[in-house]
Amino acid sequence: MWGKIASLFLSGPFNRIFKSIDHAVSNDSKRQEIRANAVNRYAETAAEERADARRYRAFWFIWCLFSGSVGFWFLAITFDTVFDFSWSVADYPPSVKPYVDTIVASIFGSGGLVASAQALSSAIRGRR
Repeated sequence: MWGKIASLFLSGPFNRIFKSIDHAVSNDSKRQEIRANAVNRYAETAAEERADARRYRAFWFIWCLFSGSVGFWFLAITFDTVFDFSWSVADYPPSVKPYVDTIVASIFGSGGLVASAQALSSAIRGRR
């Protein structure tokens, strides 16, 4: 009997508290879902823009100029290190360094990966 009386007086406030908590959690989940959708759409749009830019010769001309200078710089550092020349090869400025790192990784990283995959596949093919 006391349980029914207590539930009669306490059920209203507790129900409202729990409903507001559920509503707040639902709103937060909805906000995170909207944020994730916006980030996903931004990434898709950026990928489409990059794919569209690669269709033009100007993009490849500029990319070749920049990657050529990066390759020459990397070659100078390698020769200076291997053959112990007395060159003092300067590093790229910090504002450009992330782009240089990306270019070096894309040229040598993907090239090495493709070469190793080809060697592995030819070795597997040769065994059969």
